[in-house]
Amino acid sequence: MSGEDVRRIIEEATKESLNQSFTEAGRKFVEAAMASEQRGDMDGAGRLYGQAADAFLKAAEKYRASKSYKNAALNMCAAGDLYSELAEAESAMKAYQRAAEDLFSASDEHLMWGEEAETKKGTALAVVASMVYMMIGMESEGFKRAKAFTLKNSSKLRYPATVRISEIPQMLEGAIRSVDISAFSSAETAAVTELKSALINAGAQDFVKYVDKGLDMVREILRGQLKTPKVTTRLELPIDATFKEPFPVTVHIINEGDGDALNLSVEWFLDDELVFVTGEKKRSFSKLPAGTEFSLEMKARAANPDLMGTADYQVMLRGSYLDMLKTEYTLQAGPGSVIVRDFKMTEKLMHDIDVSDGRVGLLGQSVRSSKLEKAPLLRLLTGLESSLLKAREEIRAKDLDSARARIGVVNEVIDTIDSLLGDDALVREAIAQRDAEKKAYARALLTPVRETLSRAISSREDALRSEIASSLTRWDADATNKMHLAQGAKSVSTGLQEVTRELESLYAQLPAASGTESPEEAARRTKIRTWVESLKSKVAAMQVQAASMSSNQALVPVPRPSIPERIELALRVLREVSDEVGRTLEAKSAELGV
Repeated sequence: MSGEDVRRIIEEATKESLNQSFTEAGRKFVEAAMASEQRGDMDGAGRLYGQAADAFLKAAEKYRASKSYKNAALNMCAAGDLYSELAEAESAMKAYQRAAEDLFSASDEHLMWGEEAETKKGTALAVVASMVYMMIGMESEGFKRAKAFTLKNSSKLRYPATVRISEIPQMLEGAIRSVDISAFSSAETAAVTELKSALINAGAQDFVKYVDKGLDMVREILRGQLKTPKVTTRLELPIDATFKEPFPVTVHIINEGDGDALNLSVEWFLDDELVFVTGEKKRSFSKLPAGTEFSLEMKARAANPDLMGTADYQVMLRGSYLDMLKTEYTLQAGPGSVIVRDFKMTEKLMHDIDVSDGRVGLLGQSVRSSKLEKAPLLRLLTGLESSLLKAREEIRAKDLDSARARIGVVNEVIDTIDSLLGDDALVREAIAQRDAEKKAYARALLTPVRETLSRAISSREDALRSEIASSLTRWDADATNKMHLAQGAKSVSTGLQEVTRELESLYAQLPAASGTESPEEAARRTKIRTWVESLKSKVAAMQVQAASMSSNQALVPVPRPSIPERIELALRVLREVSDEVGRTLEAKSAELGV
């Protein structure tokens, strides 16, 4: 519809408003708003809906002034519907409440005639008014007004059909209070079979939809109080299916809700290229209690078992179930993809693992005989063996994709190591690089070693040279002691020589034994002469020893050295060690190119 058409409809609606045909004006504004929506003018459509609602409100006021309450209620409901579309909840609530009041007023007009037909019409309008209250969440007000209506007109509600209609709000209230599904079902049946027909007879068929909305609200209230079911599914698909063999498909159906799932029915749906082999294509259950689970399995196969290569087929299960309020829910498992091949993937993967395992073993022998660094490569091969073991476990766990990916990575690594071992230029380069790294490492060590040894030798030389003065002092003290010892020995020798001469002189002066006739005297003289002779011999021997000691080479003074012999020897050994270490380091440095 063009913009010109929209403007034309708006002009017509405006004319109707000027003519106080507000209901028709509201309809025209609604038509223009819908056309604006189709053209994408949402802001303009919103304004037109607002104008339509205002027109319906004015129409209701006009009808209310003329006591045509049913038409007033109809226009108020139309305004409430528009406010609901515009998400103006407060305005919608006010419109629906006033519509309910108008319906009660219309009901009173029918009841004042006192005829059964009019009473039934009035009762139907009063019940619709209470349903409008329920629709907007004011069920307590609706039940209260319905009770007041029944008490007020109890004397007029005589016929069974009219009584059953008047009892619908009380039945709904009882259903909510006691959470009685059967009571709600009875009220719903009465509303559908009797209330709606009574509204049609009363010329109020436009209010039928508000009866349904009121019932929906009560149903939601009950649903909030009831334990509802929640059925979930889990589809298990084969991982290694072939064209020639039937393959199983299993679905697990679980009621995870709080209430029972009623009249559960499910059905399998397969691609056209699949054939249903065994199992139940359709299955029904009267009830699936809360917290329970059951499984369905069927087997299918490819329609053409002679296909080659790989095909991807879709499998799905659909179904439905009801809750206690007869609300229908749907369930679905899938669609799941079944990959079918002309070979067994598990067998192929196991064969690939065996081949790769053999390659790893042969590669280990090649690594051990290679001139490359063995430890990293052998550790890498150990990791490859572990990966192959994990691939076997994944195959047993039916995780074929992971196993296939792992085997592929292992084979790529094997190929890479194999190519490394077969690359002679790379081996030579690796050996040269390794030697260069060793030399660089040795060079890095030699320099600090040379410096450390030089510092140590220099430090030791300084320590030895610092001992020279104290050693010479000790040497001087020893030389002085030796000189004094030699002089003392010489002096003792001279003294003993004089003692020897004196003893010889004394011996010569002693009277001989032959010069006396007395035997005692002769014995005494002999004893004295013998003692003096013995003493002379001992003194002479001591004099010889003293003379020998004074002339001993150890006591002969030697020239004072500039460096003590001990320190000179230590310095000489230290220099020899330093020279030998230096020559060795120089040779190694020259070998390493330092």
